[in-house]
Amino acid sequence: MRILLTVIAVIASLVLPATPALATDAITNTVELLNAYRAKHGVAPLSLDSEVTHTAQEWADHLHETDSFEHRPNNVYGENLYWISSRTRAIDSVTVKALESWYGESRGYDYAEEMTQSNVDYGVLHFTAMVWKSSDRVGVGLKQGKNGTYVVLDFAARGNTLNQFVANVLPPL
Repeated sequence: MRILLTVIAVIASLVLPATPALATDAITNTVELLNAYRAKHGVAPLSLDSEVTHTAQEWADHLHETDSFEHRPNNVYGENLYWISSRTRAIDSVTVKALESWYGESRGYDYAEEMTQSNVDYGVLHFTAMVWKSSDRVGVGLKQGKNGTYVVLDFAARGNTLNQFVANVLPPL
C-alpha cells in the first residue's frame, strides 16, 4: 500500500505544477473574456499592461486591507470594481461573474444617444468602460481573503469621456 501511495505521489508531482499559477491564469482568463466582449462590438482587444496591473493590484489589496469598496481617488485610469463576500469561490468564477454583471448593463444602453453632462447614466458606465474603443490596455487586480473577493480592472487610455460615447461605444455586430 505504501509503495502504491508513493507511486501516486510521484506521478502527481510530475503531472501537477508544484505551485499553481492561479492568479496569473485568472488574470489571463479575465483579459481573454473581456476581449471576447469587446469583439462583440467590433473593437480591438486590450493588451495586459504591467504598470496598469500594478495599479489595479495595489487597489485590490488596499480595498481588502481596509474592508472598503470605493474607487481609487484621482486614478489616472478608468476603473471597474467588483466585490463578493465569498472567500472560497474560485477566483476565475468571480471574475466571470464580474464581467457578466458589468456587461449586463448594456441592456440599458442607448447607442444612438450621446452622453453629456445633462444625461449621464451611471448605470451603464461599467459596460461602456469595458468596450470603450480608444482604450488599448488593461490592468487586473485580484484579491481574495477574509473580507471576500475583490476584482479591479483599470483601463488605459481612460474611457467614459462625455461627448465621446457614440464614437467609442459601438453597438454589437
